[in-house]
Amino acid sequence: MKSAKEFAAWLMERFDTHSDVWLTRNDITELTSRQSVRSEFIHDVHCELMNFGRALIADIKNNRYYMVSLSDTYWKDVGDIYAEQANKSSSQLNDVEALPPDRDNTRVTPLRK
Repeated sequence: MKSAKEFAAWLMERFDTHSDVWLTRNDITELTSRQSVRSEFIHDVHCELMNFGRALIADIKNNRYYMVSLSDTYWKDVGDIYAEQANKSSSQLNDVEALPPDRDNTRVTPLRK
């Protein structure tokens, strides 16, 4: 039986040139010589693959497991199309007066059970 660390190292060695591959639950069972594949094992393999810049994720039914490459690019570095719209909207909002503070907390109502 292969440990999660051994299986992750084997995956990286075997699929070093392929960034995105998928395996079935049966494939993992067969390759690791395990009787069953538990979510803890998949989590441990995922954590080990993170050291290599990869991840192991499952589909909704846990029938397929996808080994994917992780990106080094932060989403805001690529560009945020909504930030430009938000800046335009906030400049338009500057023309609107803010509500005066509510000193008596009359606008806030307590939650009822």
